Parts: sequence; structure tokens; C-alpha cells
Amino acid sequence: MPISDMAVVHPGDSLLELAQGATTRLVVAAPYIKSFTLRRLIVALPPSITSFLCVTRWLPEDIACGVCDLEIFDDVSGVSGGVLLVHPHLHAKCYGDGARYLVGSANVTGRALGWHTPPNVELLVAVPADFPGLREWEAALLASAVRATPELRDQVRKEAERLKNSATFRRPPEIEQKDTDEIAVLWVPACPTPERLWFVYQGGGADRMVSSAHEAAQQDLAALSPPLGLTQPLFEAYIAGILRQMPLMAEIDRLATAGLNDLQAQEFLAQRLAPSRRTPHDQSWRVLKLWLTHFLPTSYRLESGQEVLIKGKELLRR
Repeated sequence: MPISDMAVVHPGDSLLELAQGATTRLVVAAPYIKSFTLRRLIVALPPSITSFLCVTRWLPEDIACGVCDLEIFDDVSGVSGGVLLVHPHLHAKCYGDGARYLVGSANVTGRALGWHTPPNVELLVAVPADFPGLREWEAALLASAVRATPELRDQVRKEAERLKNSATFRRPPEIEQKDTDEIAVLWVPACPTPERLWFVYQGGGADRMVSSAHEAAQQDLAALSPPLGLTQPLFEAYIAGILRQMPLMAEIDRLATAGLNDLQAQEFLAQRLAPSRRTPHDQSWRVLKLWLTHFLPTSYRLESGQEVLIKGKELLRR
């Protein structure tokens, strides 16, 4: 099967499956944990869970930078058997229910788990519980971690505020600024003229576009966060890569194999997008269709004479 035809499986899908399948116990160990993302895992836990152990670093600099939240204390405390543990030297990312484990690079953040566009390139690999050294490592981590308390939380908050007010403190540019609701997390493009997105990326475009389209392009770029200084071919390759990773794309790809007409696409988006989304589904599909055919011209085309998106055979650009 060509790589371009393979569905993207985000680490978050595997982690949700692990949480849903846990019976009595789940251990979540990651240096960076965002409250909004952790709550999505907690909701997936079955009622039979009696032990939910969450281990993180919780360093003041992590809180000040926004890579971890103090609110996770309340999130974990609200789970039956929930305990938040702190280990200042934790770097590993490991998730397990005693029978199954996932290890790799992904923290409990929206970008790391593929629930925020654009996602990080991360990896979580399933390993058996009897993998050499795994149980010993988990036991050593839990034994050496400190149980979080309201007093510790308040101390960390105070120090984080001091750091943020320091003249030398700088927030890393790749850090998620805040948690977002489902509308922002499930991003779909808004700019109706994707061929002009490059000019907006360069700092221009206002003289070539109506104001609403220019504003939409700026919003899309803010969501996509392309690195500065890309050449136009690299910029377009970057956008194409993000489109391939969109949570909706695996299903659109499958539907377009047989031909996806406008009515079918609008019904599909109505089922997948939040009801509170302001943009009409027909408009969202019209824009998404333009983006797919512009940034992925070797993969998609519009059937001549009718608005049907067709997934074509992948062609190599020369």
C-alpha cells in the first residue's frame, strides 16, 4: 500500500484506546500534561477504574512556559483512586494499565497526541507488560515520586508567577499558548483563496484579497504555525503535509476514492464538526475542496463539468 494511501493514526488514538480498555488501573507518566487534554483521557476511563496514577514534572518553569497545567491536580483528584505524583527529573513518556503499555515521545498535550492542528510528529509504541525492565522502571518511578498536595501546587504557582514576571523569562515559540475548544482543535481551512496564502505568509496579500479572505488567511496561518523563512516550495509542502494529517482526511480520502459530491461532503462535515461552528458546512467544504486540489494536486482533482472530488493515483512531481 502506498504511504500516501495509509490512514494517519495519531498517538492520541492509541492512548484513548488504552484508557477505554483499562479495567482497574491506569498509569500516565509524562513531563508535560495539559488539563484540557488530560480531561479527554479521564472521560474515556471506565467506571471500574479504582487507581489512576498520574506522574509529571510540574516544575515552575514548565508551568510558566505553559507546557503543563496546575489544574491537573483537580482533574486527577476528581477520579476515583486518582493520585497526582511529581518527579522533577521525569523525561520518559509511558502509559499503562498493568497489562498493556505505550511508550514513546508523546506528552499529554493536544499537539503531541494529534488532537490539535498542526500536530507534532510523535510516536507511541505498544509494548507488552513483561518487556524486560518495564515493571521495575514503573515501580522505581512511583516509589521515588512525591505526592502532589494543594500546598505544593500553591508553591509551584507562586514560583511560576515570579518567573513569568522576570525580565529574562522567554516563552518558547512552539509552546501551546492555551487550551482550545473543539472548534479550534478540529481545524479546517477558512481562506477561500489558498493560492494567495503564500503572499500572506510573506507579510503581504492585503492588496490582492478582500479583507475577509485576508483575515481568514491570517487565522489559518496562526493555526498552522508554519516556520519562518520557508521558500515557496517548502511552504506548500508544509501545508500539504498538515492537510494529510487532518483528523478528517482519512475519511475524506476513502470517500473520494469513489467520488465525493458536494451534498455527501456537507453531510459528512455536519456529522463531524461541532454544532456550534459558525461557518456553514457548504462553505467549509467549498474551501476545503479548493485547498485539497491546490496543495495536493497529484492526489485530488475535480471531475470536469461537475463538483465531485476524486482521489487520483499519486503522481511523482519531477
